[in-house]
Amino acid sequence: MTGLTLRLYNVGFGDAVVLSLPDTDASGAEVTRTVLIDAGNALTGAHGDDDTLRAVLRDIHARLAGAPLDLYIMTHEHLDHIQGPLMAARKDGLELRARRVWMTASSEPGYYDAHPEARRKRRLALDAFEDIAEAARGMAGSLPFGMEILLGINNPRASADCVDYIRDMSAPAAPHYVSRQSAPTLPQPFRDASLRVLAPEQDCSVYYGRLKPRALGLRLAEGDADAPASATLSAPEGVRDSDFADLLAFRAASSFANLLHIDRAANDSSIVFELEWRGWRLLFPGDAEERSWAFMEAQQALRPAHFLKVSHHGSHNGTPDAVLSEVLPETPPDGRDRVVAVSTADGAYRGVPHDETLSALGRRARLLDTRSLAMGGWFELRFPADGGPVTVLEGAPPTG
Repeated sequence: MTGLTLRLYNVGFGDAVVLSLPDTDASGAEVTRTVLIDAGNALTGAHGDDDTLRAVLRDIHARLAGAPLDLYIMTHEHLDHIQGPLMAARKDGLELRARRVWMTASSEPGYYDAHPEARRKRRLALDAFEDIAEAARGMAGSLPFGMEILLGINNPRASADCVDYIRDMSAPAAPHYVSRQSAPTLPQPFRDASLRVLAPEQDCSVYYGRLKPRALGLRLAEGDADAPASATLSAPEGVRDSDFADLLAFRAASSFANLLHIDRAANDSSIVFELEWRGWRLLFPGDAEERSWAFMEAQQALRPAHFLKVSHHGSHNGTPDAVLSEVLPETPPDGRDRVVAVSTADGAYRGVPHDETLSALGRRARLLDTRSLAMGGWFELRFPADGGPVTVLEGAPPTG
C-alpha cells in the first residue's frame, strides 16, 4: 500500500467508515493498520434496513480477512452509529475484534457516579424520554414526522447491549474512554500517523440545555430547578380525552423540542478527532453539534483539514458557519485536494440533511454524498503519500 484509503458506506441513516493506512511495526517492517469508525443505522423504515447493514459488516469482515482491527472508535452511543457489530455477531456469526477500542468518556461504567451534575441532567433527559416514549406507545394514530427515528436512535435500553458488545471487542484489554482532557494519556496506535482528540469535554453536563415544559402533567423530579413546570389539562367539551391527549403529547412543540434536546446532548458527547498522515489532515467529528463545536473553538482546537466527514448527517447544527470557515477556509492553506463526505438519507427528520449547508461545503471542497450510492454502496478515497490528487472510487459490497 502506497497511500491511505478511506471507505465510507451508504448504510442509510447512519455511519460506517473504514480507514486503512501504511505504518511500521516495532521492528520497522511495513504493516497496514485498519480503523473502523462507527457502524450502525437507524432502527426504522428504509433508513435502518438490516440487510444493508449486514452486507456492509460482511464487507468489513472480508477486508479484515480474519485479522483484528487496530482501532475501533465508537464516537457516541446513538444506535445509528453502534448497532452494526452486535448485529453482525448475532445474525451472521461474525465477531469483530480490535486491538484497541475508543469509546466516549460518558460510556465508562461508573461515569455518572463520578460526575453528579451530568448524572442529574441525564436523569432529567431520560425521564423526559420515557414520558414521550410512553405517550408514543399509547397513541392511536401515526407519529409526527421525525418522531419515530428520534425515539429509535435515542432509546437507552436498545443501545445498552450494543455498547456492552463494543466494550468487550478488545478484551482482555480494557477500552479507552476518551475525552479532550484524557487525550494526553491515550497511547497512539500508529508510528507513522498521529491522532489528536478535540472533543468531547470530560464533563458532559455542559452539553445539556434546559428542557421545555411538557403537556399532560408529566413531571420530572419535584423541586429540581431544571425540571420543566407542567400542568394538568382537560379536554374541551365534545373532544374525547384520548384524542386530546394525543394532540397534547405529540403536536405540542415542546414535546418534540425536548426529544431534539436529548438527541443533541448525545451528539455533542461525540469523540471528535483529527488524523494526520504524510501531510494529510482528516477530521472526524462524529455527530458533534453547536455546543461541542463552541468548546472546540474556545480551545482554539480547529485547524484547516483536507478531508471532513460531515457531522450529524449534514444538519446545519453539525457544521455551523464559523466552523466551516476554520476547517475549510475559502483560501486553502496549501495546494492539496479537499474532500468532504456526508453519510445521510432523505426523509429522516426535518433539517437533516440541510441543503444550504451541503451547498456551502460543496463550494469549498469536493462533496461526496451517500445518497448518490445504492444502499450498501461505498465511496473509497485514496490519499497518496506524495500529496498528489485524491482518487475516488465507487462500489458495492457483496450480497452473499
